Amino acid sequence: MAVFSEQLYIFKRRRYLFGMSQILIKMAKTITLILSMLLFAACGNDKPNQPAAPPAPVIEQQTESPKDVPEEKTEEIEQPVQPAPPAAKPEIKSSSGSNAGAGAGRAAPAPVTPITHNDASSVAKNGFSDVASLDPSIKLDIRYATADNFTKSKIYDCPRCLLRPEAAKAIVKAHKALQKKGFGLKMFDCYRPRPYQQRLWDKVPNPDYVTPPAKGSMHSRGAAVDLTLVDKNGKELDMGTPYDFFGKAAHTDNTNLPAQVLANRKLLREALEAVGFKGIRTEWWHFSYQGKDYPLSDYVWPCGEKK
Repeated sequence: MAVFSEQLYIFKRRRYLFGMSQILIKMAKTITLILSMLLFAACGNDKPNQPAAPPAPVIEQQTESPKDVPEEKTEEIEQPVQPAPPAAKPEIKSSSGSNAGAGAGRAAPAPVTPITHNDASSVAKNGFSDVASLDPSIKLDIRYATADNFTKSKIYDCPRCLLRPEAAKAIVKAHKALQKKGFGLKMFDCYRPRPYQQRLWDKVPNPDYVTPPAKGSMHSRGAAVDLTLVDKNGKELDMGTPYDFFGKAAHTDNTNLPAQVLANRKLLREALEAVGFKGIRTEWWHFSYQGKDYPLSDYVWPCGEKK
């Protein structure tokens, strides 16, 4: 009986110990799980903040072709850092009528003397042609040879209309075609040597108005012209604004103009485009020859013998 009681006691104690061990095992698993969750949370807080995704780039929509920037090509020399623009913009011409400034109330054009044989040889040797020599009926009013321009200063030493030979021949061709319709061409500006471009820049160092000399313009390549139409009597046609007018009224895409002005601009544009020139959006008078590429030139034409 004593042996049986002792065995029963041992059996109950084992059951008690077994139950306690199961409880401890479950508690250990629970504690392990809790510690694992706490450790995971702590590790998550230690991670560096991820950088926010960069905003999507804003793509600017192009509204005009590169040609709309006056006198510039996309393949030109990279533009240097520009000096600060002048405190005041150059005086902008105002128009009291649809064609104010087109001859009336203006100073007479600078007289153009016939080119001498020696000067003609110099011009040809440097890769240019004198337009007046090719066709004396083409009118010349080279504004930068006078103070009658937007700078109010004389830029050229003397008036001359030089162009690269192909461009000069094209101008003569356009002039002759217009003559058959009772009209003709008047030239305001042709080839502009880089030393004269520098003078212009020195007067108005603002790329909104003048192309920087280091970059150069189509004028300094001998491939650009500023011009207008005249009737058979040499009177300028109504183009809506004077030459070198800075404003929307001079833009070629501005159709808010009298019908006659639009017709005159169309006649000029079609005559120049027919011989290989192309205009720009902001100046009805400016056209560049597209038939060939030319380098910038420093050649300054001679002014002949001074009296």
